[in-house]
Amino acid sequence: MNRTNLEKTGSAKGVNGMGLNYRRKIPKYLQIHQYLRNMIDRGEIKRGDKLPIETELSSMFAVNRMTVRKAMNLLVADKMVIRQPGKGTFLISEKSNNLIYNLKNITSFVDDMKSSGFNPTYQTIDVKVVQADDEVSKLLKLKNDQRTIYSLRVLHANDEPVLIEKSYLPYLKFKDILDMDFNTTLYQILTEKFDITLDYATQCLTAELSGEEDTGMFKLAQPIPCMKMESVLYDSGNSPVEALFACYRGSKYKFRFKAGRYIRHSIL
Repeated sequence: MNRTNLEKTGSAKGVNGMGLNYRRKIPKYLQIHQYLRNMIDRGEIKRGDKLPIETELSSMFAVNRMTVRKAMNLLVADKMVIRQPGKGTFLISEKSNNLIYNLKNITSFVDDMKSSGFNPTYQTIDVKVVQADDEVSKLLKLKNDQRTIYSLRVLHANDEPVLIEKSYLPYLKFKDILDMDFNTTLYQILTEKFDITLDYATQCLTAELSGEEDTGMFKLAQPIPCMKMESVLYDSGNSPVEALFACYRGSKYKFRFKAGRYIRHSIL
C-alpha cells in the first residue's frame, strides 16, 4: 500500500485528504482504525499484505505515531493483523471473530457463545447487597425495601473478556442466591432454583466509548467503541426480575434484529 493509494482512498466528503474527519468528536485513533477497516473491507489491503508503516500513516494523517499505534492495536486485539519485528504489520484475516447477539428471544451468555462457536466462561468480580439508586428502584418497581443484590461479572469468550454485566435483583425475592455460585448462567439459577418463568425483556441500546473501569476489565490500554445495553427482565406475572446494565465489546459483537411486517400508517 503506497502513498498514492492512501491518498486516493481518502477523498470522501467530510474528511480531509487522508480520510480523517476533524469535524466529528471521535478520537483520531478510532477514525484511523475505521479508515484501515474500510480499506480492508474494500479489498485494498488483502490477507498477507503489509499494512502502511506507522511513520507513513502519522505523516499522512498529521498525527503522532502513538495515535497510529493505538489504531493498529485495535486490529491486533481483533486478531486481524500480526506484528513481525523488523518486518512490519501484516493482515492475517479480513474479518474479526464476531459474536452474534440475537435480539429476538431471551438467551443466556452461554447460549450465545455456543451458537457462535466460542467457549464461554464467567468471572465474578463482586456480589453484595446494596441500596438501589433512583434509576434501579424505578426499573425494578421497588417500594418499601430498596435493597438489591448487585453482581459485577466479566464474561469471556475463548478466555478473552467480551462482556461486562452489572446486575440488580430484588433482595427480598432472591436473597437465597447469595449462597450460590455466580460463575454460571444467572438465568439457569433463576429458572431452576427459584422456579421463575422468564417471560420477556425490554432492552435499550446505546453506542459509547468504554470508560476507564470497563477498559481495564477488558484488559485494554485505551477506550474502545462499545454497545451499552439497559435491560429489564420480567416474569410471567409482569413483575421485574432483574435490571441489567451490560457493556458489549463493540469489535467483538454483532447485534441481529428481526423486524416484523411493514405496516403503512399514513400517506404523505
